[in-house]
Amino acid sequence: MADPLEKQVLTELKKGTSKQQLLKKLTTADNRDDLVWYLNQFPTDKGRRENRWVNLLLVIVLLAVTLNTLYFIAMIQLKALAVDRFSPMLLLDLIVPAINFFVLSKIIRFHHQGYQFMTVLGILALFRPENRYMPNLALYLVIIGLSVFLLLRLFPKKERIND
Repeated sequence: MADPLEKQVLTELKKGTSKQQLLKKLTTADNRDDLVWYLNQFPTDKGRRENRWVNLLLVIVLLAVTLNTLYFIAMIQLKALAVDRFSPMLLLDLIVPAINFFVLSKIIRFHHQGYQFMTVLGILALFRPENRYMPNLALYLVIIGLSVFLLLRLFPKKERIND
């Protein structure tokens, strides 16, 4: 369940209220830390509108990579079942797609953390040997580039609220 303060911040940002105005308007002694965190987690409405297509491209590429990974995991598990070599340890391969779906949910909602996580996870994915070949290499480079681009465009330093 979403925090009422989070809902209020999102509503005001969608109306076009600036983050500084929101800080002045909604700050109380009890909620200042939470408010600053929420204001730094969400982009302004202008940023959302200007970058929605780039965000959609990132979502599509990340979803394609995740579904491709799930497909190959399913094929490996089916082959293991066919030769009676299935092990519950094979299910550990599902951790990466689960993390990707979590980050995908953050990116769809334009959360700052989603872009940070995806940048780091994209770079870490390049260390896996199976991701160094086409098309995975190109897709992960696109994911890293789009994540960094959106991180810088949606959350510029001048809009960052410091405590």
